[in-house]
Amino acid sequence: MIDFMYNTSAFQVTWGKRVVPIFRILDKVEYINNFFEKGEVFISCFSNFRKYEDEMQGDKNEGEHLLGGFNEEGKGNFIFYEGGMSNYIMSTTSKLNDEVIKDFNGKGAIKIRNPALCGMEIARKLPYVLAGLEGDCIYGDSKATIMESELDNNRFQGMDFKNTSEIKDVINDISNNVELFMKLTKYQHQNEYRLVWFSEKKINGGIVINCPEARRYCEKIIF
Repeated sequence: MIDFMYNTSAFQVTWGKRVVPIFRILDKVEYINNFFEKGEVFISCFSNFRKYEDEMQGDKNEGEHLLGGFNEEGKGNFIFYEGGMSNYIMSTTSKLNDEVIKDFNGKGAIKIRNPALCGMEIARKLPYVLAGLEGDCIYGDSKATIMESELDNNRFQGMDFKNTSEIKDVINDISNNVELFMKLTKYQHQNEYRLVWFSEKKINGGIVINCPEARRYCEKIIF
């Protein structure tokens, strides 16, 4: 018996991904009202995260990462570097719960129904930004990655470890920006979801922007 596969190339197929909302918790109702009334929103960065004294609100080691692997002789080569120094960051949660609300002294939240479209609107208002990225944070006992891909590991082991430019290029290619999303296990209950914007300039502090266009993708929540 011969099985035939129907040729479906003549039919247009659309495909999508279920959009899941995220929540930007804020410690003042004033900040929430400012966004919905004026379009005013504060976008932070790793430099700010490192300044928070409360360890549940900040992380003094944000962006630090150890990347490496082992060569054929079993010798390990690793690179320690800092990422995110040219990124704006918005921290949100994918799951509202009492613990994460307490961590951030939450008085309410901005529910972002469509993170990608909201992030694109904000990107248009940020200086020197041409690209963005979003995703769940990755939790573990350390901020280190041992490469499992043989192709990536061979490229890493074969690079000139004295050539700063080559090191930067290789890390950018194989890290997949993992350092922007890595968090220690103690933060896992926060279910953090990050919106990240890439700037052409180094970011030393947060910025308040006016982006009323982003409001169409958001809802107000007061606890």
